[in-house]
Amino acid sequence: MGEGLGLWLRRAREARNFSVVDVEEQLKIRQRYLQALEVGDYAALPGGIQARGFIRNYARFLGLPVEEALARYQAEVEGRPMQPRIPTAQQLSSERIIHDRPTGFAPPPTEAEEANVGSDSLPPFIWGLIGATLFFTLLAGGAYLYLKIGGESSTVESIPTIPPTQPVALTAAPQPANVPIFAPAADNRVTVRLEPGEHAWVRLVADGKVVFQGVADPAQPLQATASERCQVETGNGGAFHLYINSGDYGLLGASGEVVRRAWSPTGEVPLEEP
Repeated sequence: MGEGLGLWLRRAREARNFSVVDVEEQLKIRQRYLQALEVGDYAALPGGIQARGFIRNYARFLGLPVEEALARYQAEVEGRPMQPRIPTAQQLSSERIIHDRPTGFAPPPTEAEEANVGSDSLPPFIWGLIGATLFFTLLAGGAYLYLKIGGESSTVESIPTIPPTQPVALTAAPQPANVPIFAPAADNRVTVRLEPGEHAWVRLVADGKVVFQGVADPAQPLQATASERCQVETGNGGAFHLYINSGDYGLLGASGEVVRRAWSPTGEVPLEEP
């Protein structure tokens, strides 16, 4: 009694020396539906009512109790434990009982009951989806009416303003009133000098050679001269005052700003993203 419907049907068919082709010829049920029943692939069947019709005909053909076959099917598709229930006299008379032994499965709906089913045959989760859809539809409609009617009678001042959540952008670094135009040096080289205003990490490179890398001391200016390129990298541009050749360029960047800049003998050059 613990075996599934599909195995139960297949063993009964094999015990009577019937092939799936024999059953198809006798019942006019396609082989793929018979095989789906025997492996429990109920999703491959046309539908719930038609699947029960297949099971009724198949069980009668094999001489199995129809009530038990349908009860096994119902229990498997609903995923519930099978509870014994005594069939009514009307249900007993509607089917020809082959075996006298009692069944351990609750009887499924009769053919007359299935013929009268409509939307009640929908699975429970479908009803849940329909109910949720109706609930949110009514909720949205009520909110729309409330906002439309209430908005017409309220003033603009009654609507609270929501403060912006975007981070505040860093302000640009203060620069001298007159930033000098880059003036090439007479020796066709470029000199970069940094005067730290606070302790901050910095990396100074000249022609590919690291001149300084570490935390700068406010009492110790940094300087590098290159024939091709000088490069400066720091995580706090506002901590350094920048001089190029003899020109004063103000702060290297804003306070807390990550800065990567480079200069050649002809002026500032762009750097690729790290």
